[in-house]
Amino acid sequence: RHIPTTAAPTAAPTAAPTAAPTANIEQQTARVPVKRRARQATKRPEKGLESKGLKSMVCCPFGFCLWLPFLPALFKLLISLPLVGPPLKSLIGAVFPSLLKWAGVGGGSCCTASAWPKLEADDQRETTGEMVNLGNGVSAYVSTPAKPTGRCVIVCYDIFGISGGRCKTVCDLLAAEGFLAIMPDLFGDGDNLDNHGGLVNIGSDECVAWIKSHAWSDIQPKITTAVAYARTYGVPAANSTLRPPFNDNRIAIVGFCWGAWVAAKASATGLVRAAVHCHPSWQISSWIFNEPEVEMASRIRTATLLMPAGDDKDAYRDGTYARIIQKNGGVPVELADFPRMRHGFILRGSASDPTVMEDVSKACREMASFLHKHVPPFDPDE
Repeated sequence: RHIPTTAAPTAAPTAAPTAAPTANIEQQTARVPVKRRARQATKRPEKGLESKGLKSMVCCPFGFCLWLPFLPALFKLLISLPLVGPPLKSLIGAVFPSLLKWAGVGGGSCCTASAWPKLEADDQRETTGEMVNLGNGVSAYVSTPAKPTGRCVIVCYDIFGISGGRCKTVCDLLAAEGFLAIMPDLFGDGDNLDNHGGLVNIGSDECVAWIKSHAWSDIQPKITTAVAYARTYGVPAANSTLRPPFNDNRIAIVGFCWGAWVAAKASATGLVRAAVHCHPSWQISSWIFNEPEVEMASRIRTATLLMPAGDDKDAYRDGTYARIIQKNGGVPVELADFPRMRHGFILRGSASDPTVMEDVSKACREMASFLHKHVPPFDPDE
């Protein structure tokens, strides 16, 4: 039997895909990565401006750049604050002294950058002397010994004046050692640095003008008045025709900080027989009066004791100034260095610090020993 078969439908021929032109494919593949790179580049942050805040500070006219000129003034304001200012300045002066110079603090100064700040007045302590009118409009703190010994010490305070720190206490200690102690008010009317901007503004035009107003021509008559007052106590003054120790002069001078500059000037005049320079600030000579310290030291003609602190100039501590005085003056010079101490420690160092008070006591002993050696008691019958 013939069985008919159904033929499978014949599939329609499939048309071959039309090939895209080769040039179009290459253009497409070339454009894609280019577009991707462009999109990625716009998402990357600009170098150095990751923070929008920093970018706005740099670009904004009221941002960081605007504050730059005022930073030194703001820094000065910060370290002038009563409680935090002095210790902050001392810390920065010890670690980053260039920062103080950048801010215009202590660039020119009678004190070092790490010096002790002002100490409370001696009026808050028990003192044994009294304020006296010496004549010629000069007042002074005078402390007298238990009995006359015919010798006197003129005390020259530091930049904080006649009521600053322990200066009156030092006078009382000298009186207890047998010296008539006279501390003339060299600034006058109780004036001091605080009335002219304070230690933080020591390099300001006002402070410089104030210090310059107390030149040696202004100070010497007041020292001479103190010498004349000492003579009323039987203390022989200098004989201008002879150089100590070959005359009867029994007057010495002790200076602290700025007062050490006064002592150095007096030591070149023949007014005094011996001089003690405590944490000295001879730089007053070059900074204010254009006289190099070396030249001033070369004119000293009295027995000299230098007592620098650890942050004072190396020339005090390494014997440079001592050798200059000995070579030119032909007088004995002693050096007592206090490496642990900061400038101003004798008058202004903290009484609550046992190390400071230990060296304050040591400095006072060195001072008294030197003065006893070079300014002996005067006996008119000898």
